[in-house]
Amino acid sequence: MSEEKEKLRAKVPEFAKYERKFDKALDAVLSGCVKEIRFKPSGRKICAVVGKMGDEFIDPERPYCSCSNFYFKVLGGREEVCYHLLSYRIAVKAGRVDVVEFSDEDYGPYLAATVRDVFEVLKKSS
Repeated sequence: MSEEKEKLRAKVPEFAKYERKFDKALDAVLSGCVKEIRFKPSGRKICAVVGKMGDEFIDPERPYCSCSNFYFKVLGGREEVCYHLLSYRIAVKAGRVDVVEFSDEDYGPYLAATVRDVFEVLKKSS
């Protein structure tokens, strides 16, 4: 295991209980896959984690994730969290969220592209 991964693991020991998901989430954080898209000047934001099948969109406050694991296992009560939400929690605590800024004029086109991406991911996973 890399030294950088060990340092990050030491910063967030409370998440180690998620075992395999913890390692996957650490890798996502270290790879810069945790994104917060901010729109200016309104301050709107969209959170995403780049996964193996594309971007998964999350709302950490609800909590919600667009991935199938969240839909079937988390909402189904079999798991507490998906690795995308776990990645976001770790990235926030470690100060490793990649912030991307856009103009408010880009909000509509960004959402349209996001919806297309989500449907592409759904096609791949079925």
